[in-house]
Amino acid sequence: MFGLLHSVQDWQAISEEENLEMERQLKVINKPPIKSFKTDYGDILDCIDIYKQHAFDHPLLKDHKVQMEPKNIPKLMMEGESPRLLPKNIKCPPGSVLIRRTTKEDLVMAKKMKALGLNHPATSHFHTTDGAATSVAFATVHYEKHNFGAQTRMNVWAPSTLHGQSSMSSIWIANGPREDLNIIEAGWGVHRLLFPDNRTRLLSYWTGDGHKTTGCYNYLCPGFVQVHREISLGLVLDHISVYNGAQSDIEIGILRDGEWWLKYFNQFIGYWPQKLFFYMYGGANNVVWGGSVFSPVNQPSPPMGSGHFPKDGLQNKSAYFKDTQIWNNVHLIYPQPDQLVASLDRPNCYEAKLTIGVAPNLMDFYYGGPGQCNLTTKNEV
Repeated sequence: MFGLLHSVQDWQAISEEENLEMERQLKVINKPPIKSFKTDYGDILDCIDIYKQHAFDHPLLKDHKVQMEPKNIPKLMMEGESPRLLPKNIKCPPGSVLIRRTTKEDLVMAKKMKALGLNHPATSHFHTTDGAATSVAFATVHYEKHNFGAQTRMNVWAPSTLHGQSSMSSIWIANGPREDLNIIEAGWGVHRLLFPDNRTRLLSYWTGDGHKTTGCYNYLCPGFVQVHREISLGLVLDHISVYNGAQSDIEIGILRDGEWWLKYFNQFIGYWPQKLFFYMYGGANNVVWGGSVFSPVNQPSPPMGSGHFPKDGLQNKSAYFKDTQIWNNVHLIYPQPDQLVASLDRPNCYEAKLTIGVAPNLMDFYYGGPGQCNLTTKNEV
């Protein structure tokens, strides 16, 4: 596996047939832009007619009518803090939406991920089993009661990763049996199985059948309906927290209001239509938040969060989730301490710690560590 993942350049040795197929896929994914921008990090951002975006190539969404904003979520939730950490002076014309352009390199990476069985994120008991050898590790907290989504605030870091590794921090909403699990995930990550650089980006993922035939990150497959003209999934977050210094954080929410909406600060970026999910019509029964890492065979695992254990210091030193609230379809409510369970599988590498928060936020969650472990050995105790 290490040979496969050694460098991005190795992945570009593809056949002419594969090259032509990827060119065809790019034409399907990347619709003709009305206008385009290039960021300081080299990403191309396209303004796409809202009804011509890739989402509507999904057979279940052929006649879907776009919802421009949630109908029943209180307007007060849209009056909070404005988005930050994103590129300035980028805005699409009315009737179009901002979507990061998919590249051939993105498709090569996605193909290799799928070939390795890594086409989805991993966290806790949704993925790992009974101390078996894996290539993932996690430090998470679980809320296992009925819900319609959740919202949280997390500080943003840039954990150093090698080619073929990832280090992510996100919030999950999930429901259904393990073999057909419905999942929506959003947060930030340095994901060098998706992107060649070591930059922290806004990421999302979904699956409607336990990763068997559905599911992808961001816009790589049809499903997520983009409605925002200035914010795109996959964008680089341009301010990072400083260890023992200034902290940069973001607010992320996944909230059901007919559809499953993605909220970034006070803005709703878009949504995953309810039609994509079999087990989430009546809400969900799991919320998970925390960090996860992946590392291939023979590579020491990457740092998670700030790269430091919570036991080494919390304030301005550790990665955190704060102000985490559960959406009950009417209000955002704080979970009670006895409803939360912290979970981790590599205590020598990463740590998970729940602490008393500032009222009314009852609990804060700190997590992370330096890594440098061999994740393909059996779980440590």
